[in-house]
Amino acid sequence: MINVARHLARLAPLLPQLVLAYQRRAGDIPAGLRGAAQLGQRHVGLLITLAVSGPLSVSDLAQRADMTVAHASLVVGELAKAGLLDRDHDEQDRRRIIVSLSEAAKPAVAEMRRRNAEPVTRFLRQLDDEQAGEFISNLALLLACLRDEAPHTRD
Repeated sequence: MINVARHLARLAPLLPQLVLAYQRRAGDIPAGLRGAAQLGQRHVGLLITLAVSGPLSVSDLAQRADMTVAHASLVVGELAKAGLLDRDHDEQDRRRIIVSLSEAAKPAVAEMRRRNAEPVTRFLRQLDDEQAGEFISNLALLLACLRDEAPHTRD
């Protein structure tokens, strides 16, 4: 049987350190984006999500970024005003707005993704394929548990 208290005692101090380390790295915004707007964590998160996923509707973007549609719409508007996103009507459903990175933003967002991926790449290279898959599955499970326990903290 697992000794939850022992593992929790080891894990508890690591989680805030993980959050802070990731926020510090995410705050390292390339010059190509720095001048465009006052970017915060929510802006960076949406830019990275679009870089990974490609164009998305605002509602799909909100779901992937774990925020409300209203909040995602607000952030999308701020990023579009700064010239970092393009908004177009969906050809099949003109009521839906499809959001994508602007051509001007793509090089800087790619640089930001590359910088953020470096430490994760170093970490994953220390694992074999099975360990990496297990780590990612367990991380996804932890995130699901965190979201289930605290739905009021979204946004």
